[in-house]
Formats: sequence, C-alpha cells, structure tokens
Amino acid sequence: MPRLTPFFALVPLLTTLACEDSRPVEPVEESMLRVVSGDGQSGLIGVPLSDSLVIEVRDENGPRSNVSVTFTALGGGTFSPPAATTDAAGRAMALWIPGEGADSVEVSALGDRITASATGARAGPTTTWMGRNDYVEYRAGTLPLVLSAPHGGTMEPAEIPDRSWGTTVRDIYTDELAYAIADALEARTGERPHLIVSHLHRRKLDPNREIVEAAQDNPRAQQTWREFQALIEHASDRVEEEFGEGYYIDLHGHGHEIQRIELGYLLGATTLGLSDQALDAGGYADNTSVPALVASSGAALSVLLRGPDALGTLLEDRGLPTTPSAQQPGPGDNPFFSGGYNTRRHGSFDGGPISGVQIELNYFGVRDTPEHRALFAERLADALAAYLPRWYPSQPTGVSASPPR
Repeated sequence: MPRLTPFFALVPLLTTLACEDSRPVEPVEESMLRVVSGDGQSGLIGVPLSDSLVIEVRDENGPRSNVSVTFTALGGGTFSPPAATTDAAGRAMALWIPGEGADSVEVSALGDRITASATGARAGPTTTWMGRNDYVEYRAGTLPLVLSAPHGGTMEPAEIPDRSWGTTVRDIYTDELAYAIADALEARTGERPHLIVSHLHRRKLDPNREIVEAAQDNPRAQQTWREFQALIEHASDRVEEEFGEGYYIDLHGHGHEIQRIELGYLLGATTLGLSDQALDAGGYADNTSVPALVASSGAALSVLLRGPDALGTLLEDRGLPTTPSAQQPGPGDNPFFSGGYNTRRHGSFDGGPISGVQIELNYFGVRDTPEHRALFAERLADALAAYLPRWYPSQPTGVSASPPR
C-alpha cells in the first residue's frame, strides 16, 4: 500500500501555488501617441494628401500640450512641417506628401514612437483627382501640354477668411474656358491636356502668387496652394517622362480697354518693342519662360514670340487679335501683363524642359457669352494643334496642323 503524504506536509506547496496564481499581472504599457486621422490614405506622388496626418499625445492625466512631435519619413515622402508642437488638445499635424508606392512615417514624441502608412501613385491618362474639400481639381491628359486656371473659382468657404491684401477680383469665366479648351482639344486631336483648376474664389486664395500673399497664414489656404502648385509639377513630370519636353499655359482674363489677347513670356512692353535683331542679340531668352524651347528648337527668340509659327501669330491667323505676334509685335505703350508667379515657376525660367506662357484673355468677344467662349476654345485648340507639332515633334500622332480659319 502506497504511503500518503501528510496534509501538513502539503501546506507549503499549496501556499506557494496559491501565491503564484494570485500574483498580479504586469500591465502592458500603452503608447502615449495615437493617430487621429490621416493613416492609410492614397494619393499622387508629390501632392499633399487630402487629410493631414494628425497625432494625439496624452498620458494618464490626459492630453499633453506643448510637446514636440517629429515626423520622420521611412519611404520617399516628405512632411510639412517635419516637426510640430501639440496644441491644447494634445494634437499636432503635418501635411503628408507621399513618394511612390507604399510609404510610411515614424512619429516620435517623449521617447515614444508609432508608425502610419500611405500610398503614392503616378497619374494615369484617365485620372481625376480632387483636393481637400474639392478646392482644387486635376484631370490628367495625354498631350505634352499642361493647362492651369488659378483665378476663376467661385467657392467661398467660411473656414478660410478673406485675404486682407492683394488682388481679389476673379477672372470671370476662365474656369469654364479651361474645360472648354480641354474638350475642344480632344475633339480636334483625340488627346487631352493635363488640366488643373482652382475652385476657390480669389478672395480666399490666389494661386498665382507666392504663398505668403496667396494664402496669408491660413493653414487651409496654404494646403490648397500647395496642392495647386504640386499638381502642376506632377503633371509636368508626367509630360517630361512621356515626351521629354512640353508646354505650360496659365489661363487668365484681363480688363484692359484694348480687346486683344496678351501672351506673357516674362518680357515687358519695352523689351517687346525692340527689333527682332536686338531681341535676339541681347541675351533676353534666359529671362523668359521659354529658354528650354529656344534651346531645343534652335529657333531665335523673336521667331518663337512673333514669327509665322508663334502662338500669337497662329491665334491672329484664326481671327483672334493677339500680342506679341507677327501682326502685333508688342503692346506699345498700352497696359500689358507679362506673366506672373506660375509662368516663372512652371515655365523653364529656372530650368527644366517645360516652357510656358501666361495667356490673358480679353472679355468681349472671348469670355462674354457661351457662344464666344465655345468659338474661342475651338480656335485656340486649332492653333495649338498647329503649334505643338511644329515645336514639339514628339507629340501624339493625332495632333496635326490645319489651315487658318
């Protein structure tokens, strides 16, 4: 018969087991950081994602204000700003500008770290992209042509205060004309330009100024400005990848008394008043928005501005008074817009293969009625169908010149 262990001998063992079973479990330390919004988005390479990345910092006592939060890109993206300080609600935010493919970020504060992810992609020929609250629109194209309309918007959201200084008058009907031009080009050539349109009223944002004057310290206006500029750059990158070079048009409207189109290449009226010989010999090309086109075409500057195949001349040939052109070499002493921020930034003034022009449209006969807008869009599309293959031989085969109308 087996021997039984006396109960008193089991007491120490039972006591030990009981102590082990009742030992408190170590709590899992919770992160002080959490993503409030902005994780898991997808967007276009180099263009701010619609939702900012918002991080909350808190401890056992609640939200932590005045804490520095750092955003470190783990992929090809960038952040604006790369570091921010939490507000009274313990939150810090940054615009996320994604790189290509899977992108990620490490967010750190007070020795704690978390990660978030996003995806960036190239625009395809049928891509339509809307910015935050639809303030900016991008329609991808198939031509070596980028078209933007910065001043025709009508949206006036309460979250963005009116600008307190600078020009606030909108260029009426230029948004409608931008869409009409894109449609007319497709009807004429079977191809579409890349199109970027700002839907905000100019009282809220001026995308043809540098950011200080354009957005005047409002974060939402600043985000829209960055979206607008980045979309032009994204479209220009797509053109460069496909064609090697291309052309940029910034579309505006003017209120000058003389009813004619003004083409701004960053040259003032005095310079345009020079003879062709003086214009070509004076080294003026480097101070324009088209030095890349001068270099790639081998043409003299005067030929590109007012020769027989210049854009202004082609518009004049189609019944649209334009300066500069062969018919009107310069504006003389009359008011004239020579080109602004967008033309300087996105043309080839600072390098790159995308040259550009600011087109200022008169009101009567061009913008004033639906019939005139449709006719102008058709004539400009016809002029561009002659202009692009003349100066950009790598353009799609469907684009070809037609006789003047």
